Amino acid sequence: MLVKPTCPDLARVMPVILPLELLDMAWPGPIVRIGTLPFAMAWADCVEGNKFFYVTADEAQAWDEADIDWRAIAFDNLSRLARRQPASGRKDDEHGRPFVMVMLHPDALGPSRLLVPHLFDEILGPDYQVAIPERTCAIAFRRELTPAQAADITAMIGGCYRHGTEPMSPERFDARAFWSPDAR
Repeated sequence: MLVKPTCPDLARVMPVILPLELLDMAWPGPIVRIGTLPFAMAWADCVEGNKFFYVTADEAQAWDEADIDWRAIAFDNLSRLARRQPASGRKDDEHGRPFVMVMLHPDALGPSRLLVPHLFDEILGPDYQVAIPERTCAIAFRRELTPAQAADITAMIGGCYRHGTEPMSPERFDARAFWSPDAR
C-alpha cells in the first residue's frame, strides 16, 4: 500500500491539469481555473510510477507561512521535465518536418507540459494549437495543416477522447491559452 508522505518533496511537486468540474467539488488543496479554458490546475507530489499525491491546503499553507514560493518551484520542476522530455511521439509531413507532437508519457504529465510557454514554437510555429482529449494525453499541432494532416489530428483527438480512460475534451485550443500567469 502506498502511503502519502507527511511532507512532499518539493523537487517532485508539479502542476497537474484536471477537469474543470473539480472546482465545484470539495477539493482538498489549492486548485485554480486556467484562464477561460475548461480545465483546472492543482499541484501534486509526483512520485515514481505516475502516482500523484495532491498538495493539500495544509501543505500549501505551511509552505506559504515558511515563505517558500512552492508554486514557482513546481513550475520550474515541470519546465525542466518538459524541456528534457517534451513529447513522447510525433508525426512528420512528407518533408520530414513534424506537424504533430504527442504527449502520452509514462509519468502521466503529458497535459501539464502544455503549461510550459513556447515549448513547441520552434518545431510547430509560434501559433500552434493543442488538445487534451484524455487526462494523461495531450497533442500539439501546427495551425496550418493539409487536409490529410487535419483528418489525422481529428482522428487522434476523437479516438483518445472516445476511448480514453478519463476523457477530458475533444476541443482544440491556442497553446497560449495555457500560459495564463494567474494560474502561477
